Amino acid sequence: MKLAIIFTGGTISSDLNDGYLSPVSKTKSELIKALDDDIEVESFQPYYTLSERLNGKHISMLIDCVSERLEEDFDGIIVTHGTDTLQYSASALSIAFGGSKTPIVLVSSNYILSDSRSNGLSNFIHAVRFIKEKIGGVYVSYKNTGSDPEIFTADSLLPHSPYSDRLTSLYGAFGYFKGKEFIKLKTSHNKKSEGKFTLSEKSPILYLRAYAGMRYPETSNYKAVLIETYHSGTLPAEDRDFIEFCEKSSVPIYIIGVSDEIPYESTKIYKQLNIVVLKKSSPIYAYISLWKQF
Repeated sequence: MKLAIIFTGGTISSDLNDGYLSPVSKTKSELIKALDDDIEVESFQPYYTLSERLNGKHISMLIDCVSERLEEDFDGIIVTHGTDTLQYSASALSIAFGGSKTPIVLVSSNYILSDSRSNGLSNFIHAVRFIKEKIGGVYVSYKNTGSDPEIFTADSLLPHSPYSDRLTSLYGAFGYFKGKEFIKLKTSHNKKSEGKFTLSEKSPILYLRAYAGMRYPETSNYKAVLIETYHSGTLPAEDRDFIEFCEKSSVPIYIIGVSDEIPYESTKIYKQLNIVVLKKSSPIYAYISLWKQF
């Protein structure tokens, strides 16, 4: 088997340096050493940084790097990534290459590899095992504490909860490993590939989340607004400030979080205010999709 490993930094590539965590080169060899001798590896590094520094330029570089590897003779592609912005890169790669016949798997780590609590090596090893299943598409390999190693579709990841390294998905795991056996929970995930694209370095999307007592900024410096609703699909839509914000906005307003269940009365005003209600999806996936569009 021939693998392409794309290193981008993050905790999985970090170690202690003067009391702080930062990416170092030696962690690359630690991961590669975990592979069986019959696996051929080529490594690539479009950038190398902590993932909280991620912007559109980084995502675009990663897309280009993966696109080039897909034109070569690899059985699978592994992308090592930081957990803070894992969902953003995963969503972008899913949009670009979701229908790929070559498995593309992102791996990260909750702690540095030298920490006994780290799931990084497990995530990496199970990414390799999943690639051997020859299921095309873009995925994330991750072992939550107390759970079996799981494989998630890259387009369905939800943001991490504060203070938690637990990875969750809008639709649950695609499958999991029981020992070395992969148990698939869902039908094959084979989306259409839109092909590589380039994002602006800074996002043109004003991304807001609903909160009590919301205030609304000026929109003229953006191309669109994305508002993530409360869990029930609601917003303070009858609040005068919200109505004025929508009426005065110079750019389109989109909302994500409205389910297919019976809606609350307060959602009737969405149509009156020309708000575009997006189909059910991961909020970060919706955000990256809009960023690409504008």
